[in-house]
Amino acid sequence: MSARRTSESTGPFCPRVADLLAAIRRDGGQWTTLRAQDTYRDAGFDAPQRSTARGDLELLKRAGFLIRHDQDKTRRYYTLNPAKGGA
Repeated sequence: MSARRTSESTGPFCPRVADLLAAIRRDGGQWTTLRAQDTYRDAGFDAPQRSTARGDLELLKRAGFLIRHDQDKTRRYYTLNPAKGGA
């Protein structure tokens, strides 16, 4: 697992959130709660609930790393903020 990160690039996030941010930066694209949960499993974290993934994505949005897109009432996804290193 990853060590706790406290750098300008990842902020003071727990290892799960820091690894999620690293995956988002590496893979790009649209990020949903399901994709975040799959990433947690692949990284060896216990599969958290959908609400945990949603909270982590919202945390990264509030920190300025992600932009939230509400496509409609049933679909929400996040993309990397270009101002924070996104393409």
